[in-house]
Amino acid sequence: MFYMNIRHNVKKDSSSKNTFHYLTRTAHFAEQKADEELEFVRSGNMPVWAIDAPATFWHSADRYEIARGRTSSTLTVALPKELSKQQRKELVEAFVQEFADQYQFPYTAAVHNHPSELTGEDQPHLHLMYSERSLADGIERPPEQFFKQYRPKNPTKGGAQKLTADALGYGRDQVKAFREKTEQLINQALEIHAPMKTVVLEGMEIVVPNRVSHLSNQEFNQKYGTQLQDVPQIYRWKLKSADPIIQLEVEAQKQTIQQIRQFNKLQIYQKEYNQALEQRKNQDLDRDDNYTPSWF
Repeated sequence: MFYMNIRHNVKKDSSSKNTFHYLTRTAHFAEQKADEELEFVRSGNMPVWAIDAPATFWHSADRYEIARGRTSSTLTVALPKELSKQQRKELVEAFVQEFADQYQFPYTAAVHNHPSELTGEDQPHLHLMYSERSLADGIERPPEQFFKQYRPKNPTKGGAQKLTADALGYGRDQVKAFREKTEQLINQALEIHAPMKTVVLEGMEIVVPNRVSHLSNQEFNQKYGTQLQDVPQIYRWKLKSADPIIQLEVEAQKQTIQQIRQFNKLQIYQKEYNQALEQRKNQDLDRDDNYTPSWF
């Protein structure tokens, strides 16, 4: 399982421009978190008038997109912390190719990394914002035309064509399709750079295959007969609260979350755990067989 989310901005003052500045930690978002690192930023597939000014593109989307039109979509994906920064960069480039480059979608991508509020471990994650207006036809359009209605019979007079989920054949299955593709991309990177990882189960360090699944806990349980539990979320305002009563509640919730995560790990890696347990028993038996009392 992994975190993936897709959100859409519709025509509204500064919605996509604000998202751009949040992703790139610029303008009013320049004062980033003290413990956060901006690992990667890139914009691409921009029309001529925005090649060196991606903020202008997203501002123009907010300004010129048709009424109630979608100005941008943002894909957010948790990246494997087992990968190095360079390896994560390569993975991000694969995401950009899959979700933006192949359709010539204008995009801005950023990787943020900060410690987990629960465990202190790194939490690298990708934000990929893209426009569904494709540059594939090669027609140069000024900003006030670029976001107009596409005119298939006379494309030079209309805006850039929108390749929506329906146009690409996803329809209502877009999220499912994106999760499946995300699983493929992450697992390809893990297979190359970090095929195995070490987990702690019942006090034992065990090496297990390092893979992710696009399935929900319920789907995984149905397919593999496990009993995975959903992990509850703690509201951010509670994590930041100075109220000692709320902090006591938060600490209790953190313990519950850790217990559920450990339970889920054991469910997923039960086979590897049983093998490690059997191996430990055999090692203990071998030591007993080879033991010679000092008085013998």
